[in-house]
Amino acid sequence: MSSLLDVLAGTETQAVVGSNPRPEVNASCQSVGIEVIPYNACLDPQADSFLPWLWKRMQEDDLVDYYFPGQKDTGFATFVRMFSGDAQVALFKSPDTSLGNTWEDRIPGFITWSPLAMGSSNMIIAGFIFFKRWWGEVTDDAARAAFNGWFTAQPPIDCVLGVCPALHKLAMRYDQRIGLHEIGRIPDGHLFKGRKCDAVLFAMTREDWRARCQQQQSR
Repeated sequence: MSSLLDVLAGTETQAVVGSNPRPEVNASCQSVGIEVIPYNACLDPQADSFLPWLWKRMQEDDLVDYYFPGQKDTGFATFVRMFSGDAQVALFKSPDTSLGNTWEDRIPGFITWSPLAMGSSNMIIAGFIFFKRWWGEVTDDAARAAFNGWFTAQPPIDCVLGVCPALHKLAMRYDQRIGLHEIGRIPDGHLFKGRKCDAVLFAMTREDWRARCQQQQSR
């Protein structure tokens, strides 16, 4: 993998997650500017600097509990494994170059996902992390970029699933805003800031996504 700073600066390019040379939908479903950069720490010569920076940013914004409940002080090794092949990982890249090309300036957050075998459907279970300074329009645009990649990939994903702690109201509102639907709860299946709570299951099917695209196109 090239230097991540080179990728951010645009001197090196990476394929978009689930890229498809012939997208099946109108551009209204696609992200405006946000890029999705596949990442694997095993291929990154800067991983020894980048992963500690990313972990500290998650700690500073109190985001660790979302991925690693109860492991704010102990979860770094698990985090490194996740970014080194335990899950599929991609970084979001902001198109705004006015502040520079540092990680702080260009990386709003990341996504991870893993395949989930259920019947004959091609499913994934996914999660998003965004740093607080980017919350708002950028995070919505990043979600569109991710969904567009997954649902237009070959073979395409049939359904994207997510799991959210019921006490994390902000994350639940975000999931609903970007088009995910609550489909059920697992009693006491999650932890949030040391408190036991239900795990809320969210989903978006490819059909849901197509319908959402058509609605946006008709506005």
